[in-house]
Amino acid sequence: MTDTVPREAEDAIDALIARLSSVDALSDESKSAAHEAALKRLMTHLIQKEGWLAEEFCRLARSLGAY
Repeated sequence: MTDTVPREAEDAIDALIARLSSVDALSDESKSAAHEAALKRLMTHLIQKEGWLAEEFCRLARSLGAY
């Protein structure tokens, strides 16, 4: 796994969510689609860079019915 400080990673995710949520020009449906696209892109990145972490995340997301 990379050496990213966990707090920095949390801040980056919080900033991404805030940015996606604050785009007033998008409808709720479009915001939902943007969140889904961001999640899929993050999953692709995790699979390529941190395979085991992506597997754990997928397992958790599926158990919650989110992916």
